[in-house]
Amino acid sequence: MAQTTVQNKNAIRFGSGKLEIGPNINNLINIGAVRNALFREEWEDVEVRSDNAGVIKVGIKEHVAFIECDMMEVNLETMKTVRGNLDTLTTVAGEPTSIEDESHVLESTDFVRLQYRNGDGTEVGSIVVKDENETILTRNTDYVLAIDSVGYTCIARIENGTLSSGDEVKVSYQYTPTSAITMTSGGRVTISDRVIRITNINENEKEFRITLYKATINEGTEIEFPGDDDDDPAMPRLV
Repeated sequence: MAQTTVQNKNAIRFGSGKLEIGPNINNLINIGAVRNALFREEWEDVEVRSDNAGVIKVGIKEHVAFIECDMMEVNLETMKTVRGNLDTLTTVAGEPTSIEDESHVLESTDFVRLQYRNGDGTEVGSIVVKDENETILTRNTDYVLAIDSVGYTCIARIENGTLSSGDEVKVSYQYTPTSAITMTSGGRVTISDRVIRITNINENEKEFRITLYKATINEGTEIEFPGDDDDDPAMPRLV
């Protein structure tokens, strides 16, 4: 027999959450797929006792909070952010690659990302943009270019220019991918503070969010490599 009824069904949360981390609240990085996401807090109880009147004061100290998870995506750029700039990343450039007549439809004045990016996040080179009639278009007259937050070159039409909303353009360019990224660590004695956030969104798009505004990684990286026949990936533990 039921002993009570649900008081607020919207307060029942299902599912995991999205974990983000960054140097400040406006620059958070989604760390992607995780397992075992967990929020917890700890403190030490404090009691002040007298000789003749028992406990006269009760409180807490060392009140701290933790967000933990197993990261399923081993992304070195994300790891550097997570670890509070303890590490140095170095990119090794690959061979320049040419792309011919990559097709994009430009709607309104919205930016569209080119398919490939330079490994160092700079603008791709040797850009030539043509319209449907193979006419070469002029930058800052017919279209504009910009770099997005992850280093992709993006293109957009200019309002009242020669291109109309919905027109197709063909973009030729050259990009240099990264062939390798190395991460070196050691010698640094401070860890930069980070903001870390976990967000759970229910079927009604209502958010339940926990944010730690001044956090640092609490343990060194540990990665367990499973057997060759194991379906589970290697997962760095984040605490």
